[in-house]
Amino acid sequence: MTEPSDLLEVVAHAVTAILATWLGLIVLTRARRRPGAGIFALLAAYLVAWSVTILVQRLTGDPAIIPGLRAVEDAAAFLLPAGTLHIALAMSVEGRRSTAQQAALIASYALCGAMAVGAVLAPDAQFTVDPPEFAAFGVPGAVYGWAWIGARIVIFAAAVYWIVRALRTSGTDTARVRQLQATLATVAVGAAGGIMRFLPGPADSDPWIGVSLVTLAVLLAAYAVFAQGLFLAPDAADQAFRYSVLIGLGVTVYVAVLVGLERAAQQLLDIELPVVTGLALVVTIALFDPAARWVRAVLRSRDPLDTAHDRLLQALGQDLITAQRPDGAVQPALARLSRTFRLTGALVLDPAGQEIARHGQPDPDSPVAVRLPLHSGGTKLGTAVFGPKRSLLPVAPRESELLAQAAGYLAASLRLAERHDEQAAALSALSAEREAVETRGSVLSEALVEARAPAAGFAVFAIGPLRVEREGDLVRQWGGAKAGTRQAEALFAFLLDRGERGVAKDEVLEMVWPDVDLERADLAFHRTLGGLRTTLEPGRRGGDRGAAITFHNDRYRLNPSLVSWTDVSAFEDEIAAAGAEPDPERAIRHLERARSLYRGDYLDDCPFYGDSAHVEERRELLRGRFVDLLLALGHQYEARGDRPTAAARFREARLAAGDELPTADEALGRLGGIA
Repeated sequence: MTEPSDLLEVVAHAVTAILATWLGLIVLTRARRRPGAGIFALLAAYLVAWSVTILVQRLTGDPAIIPGLRAVEDAAAFLLPAGTLHIALAMSVEGRRSTAQQAALIASYALCGAMAVGAVLAPDAQFTVDPPEFAAFGVPGAVYGWAWIGARIVIFAAAVYWIVRALRTSGTDTARVRQLQATLATVAVGAAGGIMRFLPGPADSDPWIGVSLVTLAVLLAAYAVFAQGLFLAPDAADQAFRYSVLIGLGVTVYVAVLVGLERAAQQLLDIELPVVTGLALVVTIALFDPAARWVRAVLRSRDPLDTAHDRLLQALGQDLITAQRPDGAVQPALARLSRTFRLTGALVLDPAGQEIARHGQPDPDSPVAVRLPLHSGGTKLGTAVFGPKRSLLPVAPRESELLAQAAGYLAASLRLAERHDEQAAALSALSAEREAVETRGSVLSEALVEARAPAAGFAVFAIGPLRVEREGDLVRQWGGAKAGTRQAEALFAFLLDRGERGVAKDEVLEMVWPDVDLERADLAFHRTLGGLRTTLEPGRRGGDRGAAITFHNDRYRLNPSLVSWTDVSAFEDEIAAAGAEPDPERAIRHLERARSLYRGDYLDDCPFYGDSAHVEERRELLRGRFVDLLLALGHQYEARGDRPTAAARFREARLAAGDELPTADEALGRLGGIA
């Protein structure tokens, strides 16, 4: 294969085989229900078989396989004319084929099929014009050869003729005209290439010319399928084209990389085991579905509602690449009805009289136009207007029945489109809700992780019995070995309650050691202070005051950075949040959280300090806030209609106030008694 013409032929056959395989599979898998789709796929298979066998013959180094390949080549080539006529009739005839068309199709398949069988069974007895050729009954072999050539030319000419005839009668249907024009160009160019491929002279001297025309015909077929919607809706064809191209390129790169890695691994490891291929197969199976979804998302870049439509189609078992909306069939249906019944046009109106779809120039006010209501599932979806007919004659009874069926189809399409929209909207809302739940789950998971690792510092529970935690562990020992833990706990509570005001030593001595002489009380105070400092700062060395408790202007103060959380602050924050919350339900949640924090009187069981006069003012203030909180909760529950819970909160308020709370008594009476 040193001649440029040989190289051109090989390249043309390679491109033809690739394009025909691609087109045939796309149409077969994504438009198999459309008229002519199966025939188109079969014709593509003939082309693939023809081109591949020729490629192998040109490139093989084993002459023994050439006869078998040549037989397959001839069989596929002989079936191509009949397949071309078949696809031409499938595209040009919308109703039943005429007697002449049916007879021509049967005759072409019979002749081409017989020649294909002969090519396989008797490869040496071919109908050719050059020896060795078939000869019988005293008729020269060249006559049979030219007759076979002429028969194929007639078949191709018949295919072109019927497409041209359909094109002339297609009227003003622009989409139909463009489809027929694309079909005509494909068949005409393909027929020309086929004729040049088997016509003596060009077939022998320059076979690449005929093959190149066949390749051009396959390119025109791709244009017809993807640009003119020959078998797929235009939007679906566009999506299928982009998706197929991207996937094809991706697979090509993937396979090339895989082959390279496999060879490198075998050379590096000196093994024949396909390790890389095996792992790649596992990875491909695991990642194929998410990768396909990502590719579709990149190609389509759709909003959430469109994504919900895709999920709905997937649940219905539809192909996401080629599926179209149900109401997308309305416009083509109107065009088909107008052509079939020779109408001036047809249109569909919604219940408000707004136009949904139109074909041609219908006259809704014409006395011979047909107006049919569109009903589906007991719902009126609009009105269909057909006509009038171009002849201005009334519609015949049989035509009326068919138009009624058409109206039913249009109504069902519109109703299905509505149902799709409803279900897609529900799926979109459900997806959003699911995403919100997953987001909350992630937030909760992170919060639980943080909860398992408590924040540094002390958490103080002072509303009720004093409880202090450090990194989740309860502080049980407040003093040192020579300092009482009860006294140290009292000192901590005093410092905590005073905050920035601080505590004077005399105040502590008077509260904890009132009956002890000053020298001994002073010694006990410093021992207790040192033990408390060690508890608050375990790493503190002896003699070092540390930073937990500072001394300034004769007053001791607790470092506020030591305390990371207090229930008193949380209690106040929840009440404030409830007061600022306009939503009653959220306000109730804030108040209930504040209520759960109130475990009893402030520093109820704290030794020394809990029984002192220093704590009373803060204790009464918090108790009053708690009573107000309970009353607010009672009123909120009463407004919501939850009488039992409202009564329970009013009773709690009365009990917290010491059984003297007229507001609670009045509310309980209003709710049906205080028993």
